[in-house]
Amino acid sequence: MTRGGAFVLALVFLLAQGLFGGPVSAQTIEPPPERLHLEVQQLAPRMVTPADDQVTVTATITNVGDRRVSDVVARLQVGAPLTTEDELAQSVTEAPPADAGASEWVGITGELQPRQRKSFTLTVPAAELGLSSPGVYPLLVNVNGTPDYGGAARLAELNLLMPVLDPPSEAGPAPLSMLWPIAGARPRVVGTTDEGRVVLSDDALADELRPGGRLDALVAAAAARRDSPLFGSLCFAVDPDLLDTVAAMREGYQVETPGGRVDGTGREHAKRWLDSLKSLVAGHCVIQIPYADADLTALSRVRSGTDLVRHALNGASILSTLDVQQRPGVLWPGSSLDTAALRRAADAGARTIVADPTQLESGEEGLAGPTTVDGTGVTVVPYDPAVAAAFAGDRGRGTSATAPADQPNVATQNGIAAIAFRAGLGEGEPGGTVLAAPPHAWDAPVGEFGALLDSLGAMVAAGMLQPTPLEQVLAAPQAGSATLAAGEEAVESTSGISSGVIAELSAVEHTAADLRGAMSVDATRQVQPVSVIQPLHNAVVRATSTTWRGPRARQAAAADATHQADALRGRVTVATPSQPISLASGSSPLPVTLTNTLPVAVTVRIRLENFAGLRPARVPDTVLAANSSVPRLIPAEALRSGRFSIDVSLVTPGGTRLGSPARLELTSNEFGVVTVVLTATAAGALVLLSARRIYQRVSRRKADRS
Repeated sequence: MTRGGAFVLALVFLLAQGLFGGPVSAQTIEPPPERLHLEVQQLAPRMVTPADDQVTVTATITNVGDRRVSDVVARLQVGAPLTTEDELAQSVTEAPPADAGASEWVGITGELQPRQRKSFTLTVPAAELGLSSPGVYPLLVNVNGTPDYGGAARLAELNLLMPVLDPPSEAGPAPLSMLWPIAGARPRVVGTTDEGRVVLSDDALADELRPGGRLDALVAAAAARRDSPLFGSLCFAVDPDLLDTVAAMREGYQVETPGGRVDGTGREHAKRWLDSLKSLVAGHCVIQIPYADADLTALSRVRSGTDLVRHALNGASILSTLDVQQRPGVLWPGSSLDTAALRRAADAGARTIVADPTQLESGEEGLAGPTTVDGTGVTVVPYDPAVAAAFAGDRGRGTSATAPADQPNVATQNGIAAIAFRAGLGEGEPGGTVLAAPPHAWDAPVGEFGALLDSLGAMVAAGMLQPTPLEQVLAAPQAGSATLAAGEEAVESTSGISSGVIAELSAVEHTAADLRGAMSVDATRQVQPVSVIQPLHNAVVRATSTTWRGPRARQAAAADATHQADALRGRVTVATPSQPISLASGSSPLPVTLTNTLPVAVTVRIRLENFAGLRPARVPDTVLAANSSVPRLIPAEALRSGRFSIDVSLVTPGGTRLGSPARLELTSNEFGVVTVVLTATAAGALVLLSARRIYQRVSRRKADRS
């Protein structure tokens, strides 16, 4: 074959492989590595009014890659205004086009080495960007550069929405009511010390409580605008678990570290913050978030003798800690509910649920107000899903593209724009009441929360918004009835809790119930057993929190609940002598010491294992007083002489293991009663047999003589 023929044959073979070969396996396309990181320090104004003639962005760019970047430039770009509901919803999940107008490129730096930072400011006339007519405009901060071994490209960006307001219009204002969440970023409690002090997983909560922290910012920003007309539209949604945790920190607490437990640093911050929060909510609207932001659907699947959903909806901490009565029967859960969970919540007293309208199915398009859920007696008050999504900022974007929620200093910008859209900047006249529901773990600096409230206040002053108390929203006429989209079957909850985690939490609840049955009130302490068991129920509820992200975090939370149950069991123990015991007789008793460090009395049962060669007597159940240590003698009988190793353990009457087993070493040179009886019986039989043989021999001799 000639060389040309071989080439043609090879080419035909390759073409055949492409045409008739097996399918090529799909490969995941990795996103390009992040080269530059953009951090915005300031955006001004937050809404363009006729009095604003320019837009200013102050930011910092950081080289987070491993290559030098040259010729770094930036500019602002603007897209066409959003006009429809679909465009508003899509702008939150996908960056809208921003090609209707742009500023000139501004040089930032000639080169930026890895880990180098450079600050810059872009100031552009609003008219140059086309921000003159009322509307909500996409605004893009675009940063380009040329990395080594590559070409010029967009290396960082920030997509946000910019409202442009007109003077007060003749259209009526849109009613606005806003939920203001006071909730933890995630549960922190992992146990208690023997002295009753709470133990936290870390000291991050102290950082959130100190001046400038996340929780401090939520309280401070609202408190600074108490005299504003907008303040009446706020309703504070409080997580009782956060209140319990901060109240415990106020009394002194410890945190887990790689080197062991240490004292926490937030005691004084906890005191100050609770006082500030108490002052803020006094006489104001307060509703409840489920304890630890629990997933009620997942919680209803945990097998327990205790109604855990009712436990999660117990808002007694709000009254006891803040001295304010929450709005009865009103709940704002952070997860989807199925019918079973909703009915359990109704049985626990929930009458009104603030929820995403997509959780309901109705024959009518959209839900304009409170809606009754068929067969439950519960009313769902829908919040505005587009506004909620704008505050949450859930955008699946590349590494170099960020949404406002990713930028602390402009975190609420899209929320401001979405509310402005509802207030008349979208198509048509303003619609019904806007119920704004930010994320439960809302995170922004105090200045950003202030910018949000000031922007909403400006819209109130412009006649675009009418502050409306939540009570008025709840009292609105019923819009009809609907069914839950989840139906009768459990939905895959927003936290994605697996059946394995549910099984582990069910085991913790079984342990809690059995321990509770073994406990009783000690006359000297007067502590109720339910107060000792309640932390285990709390741990189970915390493990179902919607704040956990990913299977590992949820499994770790369930493991924390198991660890707390083990720690409680470990406070009732049995101990044996450290030296081997020599039995003085075959029926000498076995000495053990029983200890109970709990503040309640506990009924225990002694269990012996691996006691071959020994016959222990049945020991009646023993009631151990609170904080007591008592010796006990276990009647036993040695069936043989020699050395024994016996495992001694304690269990509840229901069979739950308490503490760890103890090893009892003993030796015996004596025979027990049974052994003596058997020996005596054998000796007697030997004597009788010997006597019989002697008698027969004597009788035989007499017979021979005769």
